[in-house]
Amino acid sequence: MWWCCATCRRWPNSTWRTGNPAGRRARTGSRLTKKGNRMAMFDPHSGKLQQVREVVRFTPLQQDVLKFLALMLMVFDHANRALGLHEPVLLLLGRGAFPLFALLWGYNLASRPVRQAQATRLWIWAVVAQPGYWLVMRHDGLAFTDPNILFLFAAVTQALAVASLPMRKGAPNPVLAGGVLLALWWAYGATDGSYGTAGVLLLLASYGLCVSLPGYVTAVWPVRGLAIVAWPLLVLMLNAELGGTMMLAGLLLPALLILGTLPLATAFNQRRLLPRGFFLQTYVAHLLALGLAGVFLH
Repeated sequence: MWWCCATCRRWPNSTWRTGNPAGRRARTGSRLTKKGNRMAMFDPHSGKLQQVREVVRFTPLQQDVLKFLALMLMVFDHANRALGLHEPVLLLLGRGAFPLFALLWGYNLASRPVRQAQATRLWIWAVVAQPGYWLVMRHDGLAFTDPNILFLFAAVTQALAVASLPMRKGAPNPVLAGGVLLALWWAYGATDGSYGTAGVLLLLASYGLCVSLPGYVTAVWPVRGLAIVAWPLLVLMLNAELGGTMMLAGLLLPALLILGTLPLATAFNQRRLLPRGFFLQTYVAHLLALGLAGVFLH
């Protein structure tokens, strides 16, 4: 969590120190610990541990079911484009895919400090997926250089990984460096295919909903409140050019699917349905399959 690094220069699971009135350096006993999906934080004013909970929580099985459903919605949308079907129903169903993926990405990323390896993995898969993406989207007038959606996930993950670096004397501020990376993406990488500015902000809002926040952060910056208000508004903005029906579909479909998986959201339900890397591999495979099918059929 980058804001913790900027304040105490240690990761949240380390002990930070503070001075007492006598001027001595003493441990406050304030160790941030995880208990389930909660973050325990010592409050020096009350002398008690406070639980600062994230807004969005999923069980492993619930994550996999939602991921599979989002993949199906995305396949419907891409098949509609690649095969020239032009079916409004398939277009409508496809509006629910990206908001679901954004929440799942934010939840997985917020479970621990963001690492460079996570961003690098996404960059590699984004490059691998680009030929298939162009084959699918070329009928819509997209050029080969127009980035697929994995580039958006990679860019925001990269910015969070940089912002999560500990502050060092004489080195650039990591949070500022992460902001510069996002600004560069806005200027040179954001396209309609990657949802532009709204796509970047939606990923940041999704991360803000899922990450555990220390109390001193929420007391100064309304991060949680901004994320709660911004997330549905940004989902509506994603499809503003397609009209009110598509805007509502993008918001209601993820909400209904999440509500439908609530029976899976039990504490003892920790089994997995999908293998590791399933989304990235399926994303590349389905783009190539649909792209080649579109070439042969046309």
